[in-house]
Amino acid sequence: MVSMRSMAQAMSIALVSLSTIIWLLTGAHGYGDWESAHATFYGGSDASGTMGGACGYGNLYSQGYGTNTAALSTALFNDGLSCGACYEMQCNDDPQWCLPGTVMVTATNFCPPNNALPNNDGGWCNPPLQHFDMAEPAFEQIAKYRGGIVPIQYRRG
Repeated sequence: MVSMRSMAQAMSIALVSLSTIIWLLTGAHGYGDWESAHATFYGGSDASGTMGGACGYGNLYSQGYGTNTAALSTALFNDGLSCGACYEMQCNDDPQWCLPGTVMVTATNFCPPNNALPNNDGGWCNPPLQHFDMAEPAFEQIAKYRGGIVPIQYRRG
């Protein structure tokens, strides 16, 4: 015969298990809501041009960051407080240039504003725009090279 205490323990375990499954399936485990931005790329096909940077990480290969890195616009860089932050991103709503899937990048650099150019024609990193200038290999995981600049959705990882 099953005691009331055993049945209560079994129900408690089942409830915790169900809650964990729901938590995993809904993505409610630390990622925020998707936000809109744009992305470009720099640094060449091997990302060698992304070494150094405003965050002071030096050689991104030897420091373990690899090529999934990005420079952040003023609106995202937050005076350097965003250095080391991870962002999950996906190309959004541009079937000509977008590829399926997401990529996780680490903020390792600052994308400076270019106030001599308009925000929609070369001044991609001008305030108040939210923009990621990604290492080329990371960009090519979510968009085609010829896309140049693409709309994305991102969230903190």
